[in-house]
Amino acid sequence: MSEIESAGPAPSGPAVLDIGGGTGALLVIVPAALLHTEIEVSPEGWPGARTHTGVHARPMRGELLAVALFPSLDAGTWSLLEAGSCVAQTIEILDGQVTQVDWR
Repeated sequence: MSEIESAGPAPSGPAVLDIGGGTGALLVIVPAALLHTEIEVSPEGWPGARTHTGVHARPMRGELLAVALFPSLDAGTWSLLEAGSCVAQTIEILDGQVTQVDWR
């Protein structure tokens, strides 16, 4: 997999997802301290096959939250990674659905 988006300012407007046909999306709400950084995920059992995305402030639930969006991941089990390669959480990505995780 390759880079999804940079950690710079969030693009304006709604996010575009590429889900279905064996893929889903992942939305991770993170602590505000992680704004303008990147977080990584990897398919379970494949720690070297990482992909990352930027953390941006986005309106959600009537407030501005720090979120990371992976708009297209293969359906299956993924590891949300802390700094380095430590697994913080295991997540199941479902075909055609958006999985949401609150990591605050």
